Formats: sequence, C-alpha cells, structure tokens
Amino acid sequence: MTLEARSLARSFGRKKVLEDVSATFPIGLTLLTGPSGAGKSTLLRLLATADKPNSGEIIWQGQPLPAARRALRQTLGYAPQAVDLPEDLTAREFGLHIASLKGLSRSDADAQFAGILEALGLLPDIDRRIQGYSGGMRRRLITAQALMGDPQVLTLDEPTAELDSESAAAVHGLVMERAATASVIMTTHLGEQLAPQAVQNLRIADGKAQPVG
Repeated sequence: MTLEARSLARSFGRKKVLEDVSATFPIGLTLLTGPSGAGKSTLLRLLATADKPNSGEIIWQGQPLPAARRALRQTLGYAPQAVDLPEDLTAREFGLHIASLKGLSRSDADAQFAGILEALGLLPDIDRRIQGYSGGMRRRLITAQALMGDPQVLTLDEPTAELDSESAAAVHGLVMERAATASVIMTTHLGEQLAPQAVQNLRIADGKAQPVG
C-alpha cells in the first residue's frame, strides 16, 4: 500500500500554491505542517483525488492517476476542513449514504458507524438531524464518515478544529488506531502533540515539501 506524490504543482490563476512537491506516504501517520496558506489543504485535496494537479503525478500501488483513481477512491477516506453537510438528513442517514458509496452492506454500515460515533461521543445524537449539530459535532461527523470502510488511505484536514480536549483526544485515538495499518495524512494545529507518534512530518512551504526532524 504505497501512495506517492511526484513533482506536484498546482496553481489558481496566477497564484502558484504548490510548485514541486514530492513525497512518499508510508503506513503510519504523516503530519503536514507549515504556515497558513502554504498549500497543505491543496495537497490533501490532490491526494484525495478531489482536485487535479497542473503537473506532476500521484502514484497508488505503483500505478499513476488517473488510471489508478478508481482503485484509490475505493479505499480512501477524506475529511476536508470545510464541507456542506446535508442538513435535512440525520447522522445515521448520512452515514448510510456514505457507506453505500463505499460498498458496505446495510448491516456492516450500521454496526461500524455506530461504533465510530460512540468513540466520538456522537452516538446519542445519531438520529438527530444534522441541521441541529454544533460546529464541533459537525467536525466529528466529518471525521466519522472518513473512517467508514477501514480506508487504507486517510486524509484529514484539521480534524480537531473547534473540538474540546476530550473530543480531540477521541479523534486522535481513532486516527492512531487507523494509522497502524493505513497511510494517514493529516494537517492539525495540535501537531506537536502527535509528532512523537508520526512516522514523518512534512513541512509545506514555498511550494515544496521538506521533512522535519
């Protein structure tokens, strides 16, 4: 299970965000650090196939995208920092929708989603409509859907934003559990706390990725 970025570049109009990013993402936790606006979220979107680079390649299991895009998406979990959630659905209905996209059966989805929500403190609200969720509850729900299906590549953009220390610890626990067998790539303002558990720390700056430490 190898995910690799080779000379990725991404511009928005005349603004160059990423110019020459190359990195390999092994099993374990990879932290993405760097100043605000350096391109960390952009890199996550590229790795999660939510956006396309202007140049360069993303390689999954030795095969470049787009040929490997479908195979990567089948084992991918992505939690962006901002997303429009379906306000009229309950958390359970939303989880079952995500599970169907990942090919999970109804029974497996119910059991798995309930277990994740219990770990994140959301199980009592599983049948509550998302429109009634607070910012922190929404953040945990976005992380929960990314964990569905035991993804082999998990990309998380600030999953502990807006969370109290107890909720953040619960997220960290699930993240590290998944990192035992998957490639987890994450941005977080709490990077110093997780650094000792990470297999690598990549600093994104000046359009490139440099190992830290």
